[in-house]
Amino acid sequence: MLGWMRKNLLRRETRRWVDEGLVEPFQAERILNRYGTSLNDTGPSALGLLTGLAGLFAGLALLLLVSANWEQLPRLARFAGLVTLTAVLNGWGVLRLARAGSGGGLLFLGGFAYGASIMLTGQMYHLGEHFPNGLLLWALGLVPLTLLSGGRLLALQGLAVAVAWMLLEYRFAAPWLMPLFLAVAFWVAWRRRVAGLALATLAATALWLNLMLAWVYATDFGPQAQEGMISFNLGLLVLAGALAARPAWWSAGAGNWMPRLTVLAILPFTFVDGWEHYLAYAWTWLDPGLWAALVALLAAALLGRPLVAPAVAALLIAVHTGGVPDQALVWAVASNLLLLLLAMHWMRRGLLEGEGGLYVTGLVAILILALLRYLDLIGGYLGAAGLFLGMAALLFVAGRYWRRREARS
Repeated sequence: MLGWMRKNLLRRETRRWVDEGLVEPFQAERILNRYGTSLNDTGPSALGLLTGLAGLFAGLALLLLVSANWEQLPRLARFAGLVTLTAVLNGWGVLRLARAGSGGGLLFLGGFAYGASIMLTGQMYHLGEHFPNGLLLWALGLVPLTLLSGGRLLALQGLAVAVAWMLLEYRFAAPWLMPLFLAVAFWVAWRRRVAGLALATLAATALWLNLMLAWVYATDFGPQAQEGMISFNLGLLVLAGALAARPAWWSAGAGNWMPRLTVLAILPFTFVDGWEHYLAYAWTWLDPGLWAALVALLAAALLGRPLVAPAVAALLIAVHTGGVPDQALVWAVASNLLLLLLAMHWMRRGLLEGEGGLYVTGLVAILILALLRYLDLIGGYLGAAGLFLGMAALLFVAGRYWRRREARS
């Protein structure tokens, strides 16, 4: 599906066709409906973005202003001022939301005021020594307001505070409450069809799952974390690809960011040393990272990756149960060829679908692969030369095959 900027350009051009009499309005609607938009859509507005940024700067100014004059104010005045400011901003925002259906900017500022109140009150009265609890209270306080308003900025603020709490809390205990904040952010992303918020929430979910798996490794269970964590993230990558192919509001920009993530994930495995370290930590069937990866791959298969997910699952099972460092050269060569095939596929898709970003991703991946293999000679000079010849033959055969298919069509 097209991204929001391309939809806006297509909508604008289609309206010109209608005005010039080139197409009828119902034909224009049918064309635009194929790409998830219509003639009546207003498209993105700079006002909302600029208003949100203005609210962010005002919130930061508020924090700096209070901090600059904080010590000169009496303690009771400081506390009363914080409570009053928080109550006024959030109360005003809720009132405007009830009357006019708007007020997200006030609630966004109210969220900043609420967070500042928690931190500065704790500092004044020396409440507790577990400082992540302040961020937890801040995130919990934003939940009801986010559910009430469905505000995108408020949801993003709550997600950012929750991620900060998760990263700080992780050093002391497992962040079990994180799914609550992720669910709220996902709900707003689904309700408002905000692809950016959905992707940010997916990234936060992947981070939380990695932290929870790391807690499993931190117990007395026993296995090394390196191989299992890598296997789990490969499973998450396939799952992310399956989610990116879902409805249009999920797949905004998926043609660009998913292949790039895939390149970053595969590149370390194109080195023999990378495979030697990966295979050295094999912990057979008992590795919890393997089982977590298989769960993610099962979800990916059900969501639209019925071929890729089982193939990756079979690969991970083979590595965990029978992989040894002596096989590193074979696995590295296979990874180089896999990345080359994927890059060729992206280049062809980019040409056929007019996706410049996808075409450039494939081309850059091939050039990076060539540079790395020239600098890091797999199997010595003769081995590297043989690999280059194999890649050249693969590119030549693929080019001839695609040319024949194009000629037949």
